[in-house]
Amino acid sequence: MKENFKMRKKLALYYATDVSTKQMSQEKAKLMEADTLIEIREVQQRSAFNIMTSGMIEAMRGKKSEIEPIDADFNDYRTIIIFMPLWGGNPAPAMNSVIDLIPEGKEIELYMISAKGKSMKSADNTSNEIQKRGSLVTKYVDIKV
Repeated sequence: MKENFKMRKKLALYYATDVSTKQMSQEKAKLMEADTLIEIREVQQRSAFNIMTSGMIEAMRGKKSEIEPIDADFNDYRTIIIFMPLWGGNPAPAMNSVIDLIPEGKEIELYMISAKGKSMKSADNTSNEIQKRGSLVTKYVDIKV
C-alpha cells in the first residue's frame, strides 16, 4: 500500500538564471501540488554574458553541463514536472543533463520557458530524448516569460 502512495507523487525540477523564471516555476509547482521541488544548479555558475554567448551555442548543439547532485530518488515519483528554460530555442545545457537522469517508466510534464513562448525547434527532439529513456511525455506547454 505504501508503494502505491509513493508512485502517485510528483517531483518538480526547475533551472533558473533569473528571478522571474524561478518565481514562476515555484508558483506553478505549488499549484500543481508537487510533493517535492528542486532547483537544478550547475557546478559552474554562468554569467548573463556567458548565457547569451557560449551558453546559447552549447544549447543549440544539445550539449550538457555538469550539475550539482539532485537530492531525490526519481524512482519514488510517478510524475516528473520539468520547468525547462530555452536558450536559442533549445533546452539549457543543465536541462539536457537532467534528461539523462530520467529513469524508465515515468510520466513527464514539460514546461518550456522562453522569451517568445514558442519551442517548435526543440519540442520533438526533447520529447524523443525522453522517450528513448523509456518514459512518456504526457504534457508539453510553452510558457512566455
